Amino acid sequence: MKKLCFSTFSTVLKLCKPKRISQKLLCGTLLLSIVPTYDIRGDDGTVSDLIRGIKNLSPIITDHAPTVDPKLIADYFKKNLINMIDHNKKEIIILALKDIIASDQSINSTTVIENINNITKDTLTKQNDFVFEEFLAGTLQYIILNVENRNTNNEVKKITKEYIDSFSNKRLEINLIDKYQVISEATLDEIEIDTRLLLLISESGGKCQNCRRPLALHKDRNVINYAKIYQLTSSTEIVLCVECEREIQNATTEEKSKLIAEKQNLEVLSIANAATSRHSIEKEIEEVLRQVNLMDISDDTELKIDPVKVKNKINEQRLKEKVLFNVRRLYNGVNETLDRLSGENNLNVELFAKNIKRMYEDASESQLNQSAIFNLLVDTLYERTGRNYKEACEIIISYFVQRCEVFDEIT
Repeated sequence: MKKLCFSTFSTVLKLCKPKRISQKLLCGTLLLSIVPTYDIRGDDGTVSDLIRGIKNLSPIITDHAPTVDPKLIADYFKKNLINMIDHNKKEIIILALKDIIASDQSINSTTVIENINNITKDTLTKQNDFVFEEFLAGTLQYIILNVENRNTNNEVKKITKEYIDSFSNKRLEINLIDKYQVISEATLDEIEIDTRLLLLISESGGKCQNCRRPLALHKDRNVINYAKIYQLTSSTEIVLCVECEREIQNATTEEKSKLIAEKQNLEVLSIANAATSRHSIEKEIEEVLRQVNLMDISDDTELKIDPVKVKNKINEQRLKEKVLFNVRRLYNGVNETLDRLSGENNLNVELFAKNIKRMYEDASESQLNQSAIFNLLVDTLYERTGRNYKEACEIIISYFVQRCEVFDEIT
């Protein structure tokens, strides 16, 4: 178990700052966002005691914090704090703080943590899209208003460099955004229901879990074979046809127990299938990459150095969703395979990347839309590597979209 407090919060930030930024400058800037006249940036002792969890925050801070608009704190962070953070570690900061919040058993699941957007602990630990400065500002204000910092020295010892580094391979799970999209509660409920329904139908093989008849989705939601979610227990949902959903209201305890057992078996199979599928696609990616030497590799194209977020390069929503899905699922896997093949002298990664970039530049001259260009690159890679594993080729091209060989930033 970990604890969310000023010492753990500031230590996460401290471990993600450049060396040129001192801890007293970072900590002092945090508190200047609350009281502009309270400046401890030159007070080594106070800063050290706060970060080590030895003393509480000054009453000057805690008394004034309730009156401060958290949006003003976020604005202050955007102007004065964000440039003190390693740009490449923003996602790691969010992942670490999410983990600390999820682990803190003193915080109820319905407690609002990020009070700019009224995000509760339960919602925050599940979401992946974040406005960075708002997340930090809202969380800091919650800490100041609700959590004692004194005697948290044992808690802060858990926040080590190794702990922070453990989130490095999960960075792509976090999407940094400029603002949250406002969606009505009714729309959110409908999206959640549809998503759960699709997952349950997939899990059951597209059939009613009771009678095994094929299920159908219908936009009007009134056809006889429409799939319905049924709550067997507080933690167990199954998918049934309309007829079985009506009949199960009178099912015996034994019949319901049988369905629960079958549901558990389906969950185990689903997990096993997902693992097998991931292993298979990773092997297919490696096979495609091993065939790259069949391509005409050239070294006359310069690579871009600064990566650009996928969302800033693709304006077609469906293509953006596909590429993001591939990147979040298997970016690290492709990266590791490239590194391994490079180490085995089986692949010149830089020349391969240049070739992908040249293919993109050639395709973009034809004035095709982004989906057509993406599909053309996938087809070209598929053809030139022996016509094997097209899905693996899609994932490899998605990897190079993220790396910036494919698509330019939208201006």
